[in-house]
Amino acid sequence: MLNIQERRKEKQKDWRKFSCLLLFSLFLLVPLARGEGEKEPSSLSLSHAFKLSGFTQFQYAHWDQGVDTFLIRRARLILGGDIFKNLCYKLQVDVGKSPILLEAMLDWSFSSYFSLRIGQFKVPFSQENLTSSSDLDTINRSQAEERLCPGRDIGSQGRDIGAMVFGKQSILEYQLGVFNGSGINKADLNDQKDIGGRVVLHPIESLSVGAAFYDGHSRPDSESPAVVRENGHRTGLEMSYMRSALSLKGEYILAKDDQVSRSGWYLQGGYFFMLKELQGIIRFDSYDKNKDSARDRSDRLTLGLNWFFAEKTKLQINYERYKLESGSSNWALLAQFQAGF
Repeated sequence: MLNIQERRKEKQKDWRKFSCLLLFSLFLLVPLARGEGEKEPSSLSLSHAFKLSGFTQFQYAHWDQGVDTFLIRRARLILGGDIFKNLCYKLQVDVGKSPILLEAMLDWSFSSYFSLRIGQFKVPFSQENLTSSSDLDTINRSQAEERLCPGRDIGSQGRDIGAMVFGKQSILEYQLGVFNGSGINKADLNDQKDIGGRVVLHPIESLSVGAAFYDGHSRPDSESPAVVRENGHRTGLEMSYMRSALSLKGEYILAKDDQVSRSGWYLQGGYFFMLKELQGIIRFDSYDKNKDSARDRSDRLTLGLNWFFAEKTKLQINYERYKLESGSSNWALLAQFQAGF
């Protein structure tokens, strides 16, 4: 007879299968239902030119523990455009080290409050995760983001393969999807699907508050038994306030990995001293890899300066100060020039 925990896992498994089936049913049925009332066939948007964009990040890093190096942090090309009136695509590759496909997705828009996305794309979790690397206020993402955000903690840069519905109505914005859970460019090796979702409210134009969840399992390789993945259960809270030259951001992520509880958070403030040209940044972030153990928390203070030459071309300088709960500390000086088009 199944115990309570096994029954719960069976129910979660059935729910994931049902969600996956529902999303793909919507993908097949909604266009048919929509087409019944429309006699005009969709026309190709060949007159719309595709858009090619990209950016390159050249970085210098100096750590007090002996690291002193130049590197090409990222070199990305992004291609997007319309196929039909309400169907668009996006491809993104990174050629900085070895060519790697980051994104390959199709968006089918039925209205402002309902769209479908299929392919490989970012998991709907955390405002910092969904922010492009070219638009980050700091050179590095927060510790909570890198260690706990679905997709980033397994080295997949916050992305996975799956299907997602999303939309916006009035002050509400939502995203809900099912994913392999294996990361980018990898097939699912078990019969379970990961589920993730995010809801954001915009009570006023300058303020947004949101919450997200993620639940899933994965199998590292074909010979390993199914295990709870490192990002097995995630809950996230986020806040952003942007008005004129001032910006305030913060997030909190709580994770449950099998029997281990983890958490991380950050608070960040920014201010433009010159009209959209020179921005000062201060951020404090913390990561606790086991809430039941002492002396394993890592704190980091980041002081930054961003000088914008154009919207996607900027110079960033960051000073980072790390301090472990055990008492040791470390610091780094980073400089990064980004050229974008």
